[in-house]
Amino acid sequence: MATNPSDGDMTDEHETTESTEASSEDNGSIQKNRKIDTDSVVLSEEEEEEEKKDEDEDRCESDQVWGFDSFDDTDFDTEQSDDDVEFEWNRYLYHVYKSRGFKVDSEIVPKGSFNGCRPLDFDKKFMLNISGREYMDNMAKLALAKYNQHNQTNVMFDHVVRAVVKRCSGIKSYITFMAKESPQGDLIEYQAKTEWKAWQRNAHAILCRPALQMKPIPARYLPNPLPTDS
Repeated sequence: MATNPSDGDMTDEHETTESTEASSEDNGSIQKNRKIDTDSVVLSEEEEEEEKKDEDEDRCESDQVWGFDSFDDTDFDTEQSDDDVEFEWNRYLYHVYKSRGFKVDSEIVPKGSFNGCRPLDFDKKFMLNISGREYMDNMAKLALAKYNQHNQTNVMFDHVVRAVVKRCSGIKSYITFMAKESPQGDLIEYQAKTEWKAWQRNAHAILCRPALQMKPIPARYLPNPLPTDS
């Protein structure tokens, strides 16, 4: 998984003074100072697990709740326009909404500076210490592990098919991947959504499921429009 910035947790050192008396033939009582370093306290496995759980929950935000799909109960529809710029945006939004973010081809992304959903090119540099394919493999496995935990299943990751990325104060990933529901089973298409925000230590799995069918898109907004009767 990609290396995320540390949250910079700090542990305070508390100094306590413990007085001890020691007698000897030559001098009277003396005092010794002892510093107690809280970093040296060893937690039990149960305490470490609970601390990690609380840490993860603290960093998970309201829009990163497991099973949350921001496209639920939403859709996009508009009247046809002859304006080229408006056409580009309408075409892009149709693809984003109808695929729930999982199918956005490069040819339908609006031109110019743009921070919306873009398809990931696995051959291009993604992050400093990890390739795009490695990152998406890790994200798909993260989401699938949570899916298996919640559903008490043993779906097995095989490979990523494509990924759509939205960069906005972090990385939101819409990943389509193939998996097997049994060792000898057929490959089945799955979808996973994960997000890491710049102020978070860890990426969060948001959803994982067998792939949903893409909703119909008007022919004029398809990458290669279907021929029309004229």
